[in-house]
Amino acid sequence: MTISDITVHQKDGGFLVAFSDQAGDRIEVTLYTVASPGLTADNAVSRAKALLEKAAKSTHTDDRSNRDAASLEEELDEGLEDTFPASDPVSVTSSATAHPKTGH
Repeated sequence: MTISDITVHQKDGGFLVAFSDQAGDRIEVTLYTVASPGLTADNAVSRAKALLEKAAKSTHTDDRSNRDAASLEEELDEGLEDTFPASDPVSVTSSATAHPKTGH
């Protein structure tokens, strides 16, 4: 994807930076002067790019994928123990009593 257009607009105490490609896809980044001291229209694009790069490189994923296999196995065992009656196989016996045929 090649960015074909970058626009900067003032918005509610900050700036909205929009990155668009030729297909019409768009990513918008809102930056606030309270959170970004020294933010101006001139440096808003570079700060928005830096924020997007951080987001793309972020290692924050589902916490389970960061744990080792032994830890996950232990959690699975605990979960099965906590739900033990529900994890038992379905009984193949029936509790209904048979009624004799009445001839009709």
